Amino acid sequence: MARKKVLGRGLEAIFSGAEAPPKEPAHMEREDGLLDIPIEDLFPSPLQPRKSFDNASLKSLAASIKECGVIQPILARSSKGKYEIVAGERRWKAAKMAGLKTVPVKVINADDLSVMELSLVENLQREDLSPLEAALGVKELINRFSLTQEQAAKKLGWSRVAVTNKLRLLNLPQEVLDYLGDGRISEGHARALLALKREEECIRLARLAAEKGLSVRELEDAVRRTLTSGTSRKKSVRVMEIPESAKRISEKFGIKVKLKGARGKLQLTLDGLTPQVAMRLFDLLEARQEELFPEE
Repeated sequence: MARKKVLGRGLEAIFSGAEAPPKEPAHMEREDGLLDIPIEDLFPSPLQPRKSFDNASLKSLAASIKECGVIQPILARSSKGKYEIVAGERRWKAAKMAGLKTVPVKVINADDLSVMELSLVENLQREDLSPLEAALGVKELINRFSLTQEQAAKKLGWSRVAVTNKLRLLNLPQEVLDYLGDGRISEGHARALLALKREEECIRLARLAAEKGLSVRELEDAVRRTLTSGTSRKKSVRVMEIPESAKRISEKFGIKVKLKGARGKLQLTLDGLTPQVAMRLFDLLEARQEELFPEE
């Protein structure tokens, strides 16, 4: 049977050529090269992007493990006399629930970047992450290791646009993100809400979608009606359109550009800048201050 194509680089690619650290003498090596390690000697990685596990799903997996054992080994790295789980925390939790004393483990050498990359890739391949967890995981990957969106996309096997779109979800109000995180609205619903500029309208329609069970298409229609009703324009006057060049920068780098104000006094907001980019902008403003702010 042909192997199913997986998302991203794949787990083998991330650790190709990495040698396993020396075997701990207290743990018995199996014929297949794995180690049977006591459950209590393993612990979850703080770099794991997945924050919640469905209890019903865990119980189902625990029942399967109790009947058939752990089929796929857990990946872990040695850490302070114990083993930090790199991939397989859900299997480990289910094995504990099933009452197993030991689990099969493949011990590997991995730095923090590889651990985080692998955790993200594994969860995304298994579709175990919620859209919010995926977005937060990508953001953490970029921030922790100072990656560009292009570099993050390459590591995850995504397009840069896919990374940008995932990060845009984090621009939604916190209440809407809570709905997305607990599954009351889908990623499709969240994307539809990104078109709204006013936070209160975004929250109102998110609540409506969650409470009434609106489909994505129904929510898109509601967003469209809101945008064309004139309500937004009465309360927030746009004195000028954001130029196309700014829109292209926004889409390319995931920066949210806002321009508002009236009577000659505008407020420009750039949301999503890294500290390095912000400092470079200040330097550019200082270098061209006479041109930008001529004395009258």
